[in-house]
Amino acid sequence: MTRHENESLVREFYEQWNSGAIDFERLVHPDIANHQPERESERGREAFRQAIAGVMSAVPDSTWAILKLVADGDLVVCHILWSGTWTGSSFRGVATPPGNPFSVEHIHIYRVEDHQLVEHWVVRDDLGMMLQLGALPK
Repeated sequence: MTRHENESLVREFYEQWNSGAIDFERLVHPDIANHQPERESERGREAFRQAIAGVMSAVPDSTWAILKLVADGDLVVCHILWSGTWTGSSFRGVATPPGNPFSVEHIHIYRVEDHQLVEHWVVRDDLGMMLQLGALPK
């Protein structure tokens, strides 16, 4: 795939997420590896689907605004702004009151293979998120 095709795939993934209906079968490889900072990597489309479902459960009005996409070979780096209203009761194991709006920047890195997302890494602003959610004193 070309750099442009890889960027378009990642852009489509977030557009679908924003619309509330991701075509996992078409966009996500069956054996995707999802690397998260706080836990062991998970493998598989269903585990990836469940991870996103968990995010959507806690933040049903999630909005992902792409600030910058940069592709190099089979990797796409996505600088993104995630915003919404927190409805969960804890974040990263710390009690949080529901109803707080937030807006944090993330860096997501995807590896693309055969027109599908096959690997994902994320760098998150968890401290900023916790402050905005009221999980930590300001």
